[in-house]
Amino acid sequence: MNALTLLDWIGLALWLGLWLGYSAWAAHAHTRMPSVMGALIKYRSIWMREAYHRDNRITDVALIGSLAQSATFFSSTTLLILGGFVALLNSLDQSAEVLAKLPFATRISHELLEMKALALTLVFATAFLRFTWSLRQYNLANIIVGAYPARRDLLQEDDRLIAKASRLNVLAGENYTQGLRTYYFAIPLLLWLVNPWMLIFGSVGMTLAIWYMEFRSATVKALEPGHSPGSDAPG
Repeated sequence: MNALTLLDWIGLALWLGLWLGYSAWAAHAHTRMPSVMGALIKYRSIWMREAYHRDNRITDVALIGSLAQSATFFSSTTLLILGGFVALLNSLDQSAEVLAKLPFATRISHELLEMKALALTLVFATAFLRFTWSLRQYNLANIIVGAYPARRDLLQEDDRLIAKASRLNVLAGENYTQGLRTYYFAIPLLLWLVNPWMLIFGSVGMTLAIWYMEFRSATVKALEPGHSPGSDAPG
């Protein structure tokens, strides 16, 4: 702990506060303003209700499977990244020499580099848990859709079964989003390997970038009801 300077502590506190604070704020902000997550929550619920009324649900099962494959891809990628950091921990001296040659790099001790590598390992372990849990929830949603009864023209709508499938679909999407945010916020922590000032500026810049993408981008406008295609620039 003595290896960390005051600037390191300030950068770490700011980074952690922005990551956790933004995630907590975004989890509720979508109910008050347009956002990617808020729009997708509505569409996921509509999707599960429409799937209930379809006699052939092969397309719905395939779509859920496609979403699960995205979570699987990131889970596998995260495992490779974690393996890389384990290798980094076994070659700290060589890594410190390489980092010292980078532009704007500050001299870094063996102990400090070890702490930074461990912090990054924990962050990507968190991402791994998010993606694997998202994968599990997509699988559960698939099971619920598989339990939908056949012959909709002869049966009454089961709101509880639809609500379960919708909720699992939404939760899977939220965990996937949290996993992606973990990746985004790992970038400033990677910059910390070079310089604590880069951690500070990177944390602020990444938070603003994520906020723009999720709440102000052309993608958000495209998901709004009544949006006219082609009226926005790409984003």
